[in-house]
Amino acid sequence: MTADERPVILTEAGLVAVLTLNRPDRHNAMSTALLSRLARHLAELTQAEAGDRPCCLLLTGAGRSFCSGADTKEPAWGDLSLRAERRAHFTTVFAALHQAPFPVLAAVEGYALGGGLELALACDLVVAGGGALFGLPELGIGAVPGGGAVHSLIRRAGRGVAAGMLLTGERISARALTGTGVVDRVTDDGRALAEASDIAAQLARMEPQLLTAAVRLLRDSGHLDRSAALGLESGFWWEAAAGRE
Repeated sequence: MTADERPVILTEAGLVAVLTLNRPDRHNAMSTALLSRLARHLAELTQAEAGDRPCCLLLTGAGRSFCSGADTKEPAWGDLSLRAERRAHFTTVFAALHQAPFPVLAAVEGYALGGGLELALACDLVVAGGGALFGLPELGIGAVPGGGAVHSLIRRAGRGVAAGMLLTGERISARALTGTGVVDRVTDDGRALAEASDIAAQLARMEPQLLTAAVRLLRDSGHLDRSAALGLESGFWWEAAAGRE
């Protein structure tokens, strides 16, 4: 079976699921087929019954790169209706990642550009090889980011980093982004998946209900004022405490 016939591969090892973008000859560029398959796999994983779903999900790319963004060579790029169809899959993927009842980790090597950067930023932890390159090239190819990159960058790294990446389109290495909040863990090149897998194995030993509460707090409290954030946290605290009675 070719990569085009299987653009995303789902594997499971115990309580950890791995989704691998599988178009290595195109640096895992997002075709309509890839996004559709990714959305389908995410729906299967996130909507499964509590006892049947993983405790943690790893998102990675086959070959040399994580994801180089939208595939500008497929017909959808030049047809507005087809681009709208692809965008619908894109937004479905991001909604599923935000709603996932388990932690999602991105293991990044090579390129994480445009939509690939957005995909990484939609994860709860980003683990990257030091030479991995992050960037937003959209303005240079007649587009603007459409998957929340600017919002995610402002939340993670601040307006200055977001503005620099958006306006210049510069590709910045994971090593250079250390400490900015864009990347959470930096490893030697070629070690991102192994490092992310070690973290996932640790998480898989924790109680699934507590992991769900933890990721909900991470994703939902950042935009709230302190009073509302403490209220959200209090609700999860009582839920966890009651579950131990």
